[in-house]
Amino acid sequence: MQVKRVLITGTTSGLGRALVEHYVASGVKVIAVNRRRLADLEARHPAVRFECLDVRSAPEVEALVRGLAASGELPDVFILNAGINRLDNDEALDLPLYREVMETNLYGVLNFVAPLIQSPVSGVERHVVAISSLATQAGNPYALGYQTSKKALTACFEVWSDMYARTDLVFKQVVLGPVQTSIYTMDDQLPRWTVRIKAWSSASLNDTARAVANFAETRRAKLIYPWRAFATFGALRVARRVVPGFLQGRRTLAGRPRRASPDR
Repeated sequence: MQVKRVLITGTTSGLGRALVEHYVASGVKVIAVNRRRLADLEARHPAVRFECLDVRSAPEVEALVRGLAASGELPDVFILNAGINRLDNDEALDLPLYREVMETNLYGVLNFVAPLIQSPVSGVERHVVAISSLATQAGNPYALGYQTSKKALTACFEVWSDMYARTDLVFKQVVLGPVQTSIYTMDDQLPRWTVRIKAWSSASLNDTARAVANFAETRRAKLIYPWRAFATFGALRVARRVVPGFLQGRRTLAGRPRRASPDR
């Protein structure tokens, strides 16, 4: 598949911004979706179409998708990257926090998928890429809301990948290990051993953007990146089984003020 136009959500920073830079350098038309204006990015890339909306708002997203379809500008690839993480630092179930994370990480993706499924444009292959996380595979007391949202997203895309396997609508997901973004580099709030593991296993933003863009052109259903994350994940699983309460017992965030990570 040759990508001519791509829509990317969450381009404020991190992977989303790196993807914009990658696609612009490759000569691909880019539609960047954010909740707020990005003056520096807009000034550097005047050819990029910037859309300012809240991915949690179904009416706003639907209006954008249907408008693009009506004007013949519906992208070949949707990379639904917008996401947030909120660190849990107490034992209580913080419902407002969970709801905020779920509405952005899960419903912020479903709001784009719904109009594509309900009003498909036949004859052109379109790839819908969700950004998931290896965090869904292991319990982490510091980010339960984040893990819950990504597990639900993974389940949806696995089902849709099978359901639409023989259509022009291709559902796929990128399962990311540690990547050098604001979500994964909150080192001042994490145990020292965690910081060391992340430093070894994490991938750079540019390498990750290149891998995601290459994957988006294929019909493969899943990409797990980077490879070093496999070793990290395996080691943590072993540690949790050998040492009772390995993660749960080290609640180093207890009593500290919660710091919100920037949007991805």
